[in-house]
Formats: sequence, C-alpha cells, structure tokens
Amino acid sequence: MTVATMTHSTWDYTCKVCKVIRNALAIAFVGVIAFGESAGRARAAAELSRMGLHDEAKALMLSPKDYS
Repeated sequence: MTVATMTHSTWDYTCKVCKVIRNALAIAFVGVIAFGESAGRARAAAELSRMGLHDEAKALMLSPKDYS
C-alpha cells in the first residue's frame, strides 16, 4: 500500500464520519428550532387565552405552520 493510496482511503473514511456528524448536527438544529417555535406558539396562545381571546388562541394552535 502506497502513501497516496493510504491517504486517499483515510480521507474517504474521515469524510464519511464528517458527513454523519454534519447530518446529526443539522437534524439537532432543526429540532431545536421546531421546539422553540412550538414553545413560542404555546406561550402566545396562553397569553391570548388569559386575555379572554379563546377562539384566537385555538386558531393559533390549530393553524398549519406557515413559514413565509
């Protein structure tokens, strides 16, 4: 096994590890954002309900997520 072959195979292995780590971190980041949005919606709905706007609070929690 030459140095070039060994370097190439080692590089391929480390790149695969980096891809797995990158994908795991990306999934975790999206999960944190989704959790934060859900908590924010729940807090806003709680405040609307506290103010007596029960229909608006229900609409907020049941409406589809719009990311535009």
